[in-house]
Amino acid sequence: MTLQRAALWAIVIAATMYLLVAARGLILPFVLAMALWYMVDAVADAIERPRLGRLRVPRPLALLAAVLIMSGLVGVVGRTLGHNVSAVAAAAPAYEGRLQKLLDQLAALAGMEQAPTLGQLFDRISLADTLGGVATFAASLVSVAGIVLIYAGFLFVEQVRFRRKLAIIFGPGEQQARVLSVLEQIDRDIRVYLRIKTVLAVATSILAYAVMAWVGVDFAGFWATMIFFFYYIPTVGSILAIVAPAVLTLVQFDHLTPFLIVLFVIGTIQIVMANVIEPAIMGRSLNLSPLVVIVSLMVWGTMWGVIGMFLCVPIMVVLLIVLAHFESTRPVAILLSADGRIPEAPHEPGS
Repeated sequence: MTLQRAALWAIVIAATMYLLVAARGLILPFVLAMALWYMVDAVADAIERPRLGRLRVPRPLALLAAVLIMSGLVGVVGRTLGHNVSAVAAAAPAYEGRLQKLLDQLAALAGMEQAPTLGQLFDRISLADTLGGVATFAASLVSVAGIVLIYAGFLFVEQVRFRRKLAIIFGPGEQQARVLSVLEQIDRDIRVYLRIKTVLAVATSILAYAVMAWVGVDFAGFWATMIFFFYYIPTVGSILAIVAPAVLTLVQFDHLTPFLIVLFVIGTIQIVMANVIEPAIMGRSLNLSPLVVIVSLMVWGTMWGVIGMFLCVPIMVVLLIVLAHFESTRPVAILLSADGRIPEAPHEPGS
């Protein structure tokens, strides 16, 4: 019987993963809409929560303010990225010349008579095709954005009646309490994760910008913005946040001092933030195994690309909490956890 159940679970998991990949075009806009709805709702809660005596910000005004704040942030980030991408494209010939000079120096150190040219190294890469692909990707994001906003709007409408529907479906008693317990814990843990990640991402990007501006790295604002987003990607994001600006610094300057400063200072900032401060603040609120985090990063990144990398930790947090609330799946939740300690499952009705 155990073998049959294991085979059934394997079939269900395989079918689910196939569906997530095959229906990616349909699922991702809704997933992005849920993420957008959740972030706006969290900002609205933060605006609504403070009280001035008996007065507090009405919920509609809090939601409007949250929408305006998120729209402003998206607009600033979009303008920053758009301006700097154009500037990078304009400066590309100068960087190519510097990169070729570095190749010549490396070839001389290696005892090679002639260094390979950039054309030989990247003969299969067409700049026009690459820029065309980027433009196509940007256009697809714009087209998907409309669908995401429509979904998010309907999620806000549905939010008003959702709890009442749950009460009707499950009725009063243990089952409704179990569902509400799962939803409340998911909400609490995801909010803690997003709040801590966002604060540390802002701090990391500001410190990195200060270092790059002091050294004189080109497009410091652009790389600081990218470091902010990289911080949400476990492990790989920290590596990219260190390597990408360091390589640009190496190509930009004729001596190694700026490169070493950027590499070691930004690397130290990333390591301290991600491996010392974040675990100390986050504590056991997530309690995910590091191995599970890196495997989920690879799995969701393969299935959903960059979006999957950003969402892999929240998805695994939700999965851990749900599995922990059912006796039959608690062993799986224990395997996913960092130390084997998971939320206590409510007793089954009638037990």
